[in-house]
Amino acid sequence: MKAVQQTRALATRERILDQAARLFALKGYHDTKLGEILRAARITTGAFFHHFGSKEKLGFAVLDRHMQRRRQELEAIERRLAVPLPDEPLAWVSRRLDAILAMVRRRAHRRGGCIIGNLSTSLSDTHEGFRRRLAQCFHEMALEFKPHLDAAVLRYRPRPRPDTWALARHVVAVIEGGIMLARTQRDPMMLADQLEYLKECLARSVLGNNGKRSRAPAARLPRVSPSRRTSVSKQVSCKQAGPGRRPVGALPPESKEP
Repeated sequence: MKAVQQTRALATRERILDQAARLFALKGYHDTKLGEILRAARITTGAFFHHFGSKEKLGFAVLDRHMQRRRQELEAIERRLAVPLPDEPLAWVSRRLDAILAMVRRRAHRRGGCIIGNLSTSLSDTHEGFRRRLAQCFHEMALEFKPHLDAAVLRYRPRPRPDTWALARHVVAVIEGGIMLARTQRDPMMLADQLEYLKECLARSVLGNNGKRSRAPAARLPRVSPSRRTSVSKQVSCKQAGPGRRPVGALPPESKEP
């Protein structure tokens, strides 16, 4: 009997988290009322406070579960991707970026966008506790890349030596910004284009300025798939953009001004 009660309690908690995450992503934290969550989860006020105690504690639990599921989903996707050689640290960065792109595409049907980005916009200026927790989320995302960037700098020894923390945060900024741009412009290719461009920018940063590659054999650098590769020159030149492609930064056809 006790085991059945525990199972039901866990199911109720997950249902509350599911509905809260959906509403926070869609409406924001402040505009989502506790009563809406209770109705969506089909629970009583007493049941809610038994599990969470407050809307604030629920918000922290939503963030914790989101990051846990994100880790699990990315690890599952990466297990189906080719494993780079140990001495190719940039290829490991590229692999994680490919996994993130696959994860975002899986979630494309969801309404509301990235809950981390949405809550950061609405809560960072008004709630110090959430600001710190959201900063930890972005810090964790950057840590997915920094060890590989450190290894790449050690291998290729670029001059001047790049700040790998700054590079890792730049990666996160491009990912989050690319997700928002893709949604606002309704362009499913936007994030993919930005990540391909990011890979080339990271390679140039790690290899050093002015295209110097004296310490890194070019043949061993991670390469972008020919079918998806968009060179920097193609991204900034309308004339060189291939059929059906448009340079990065160009507005979608329906958004062009007359």
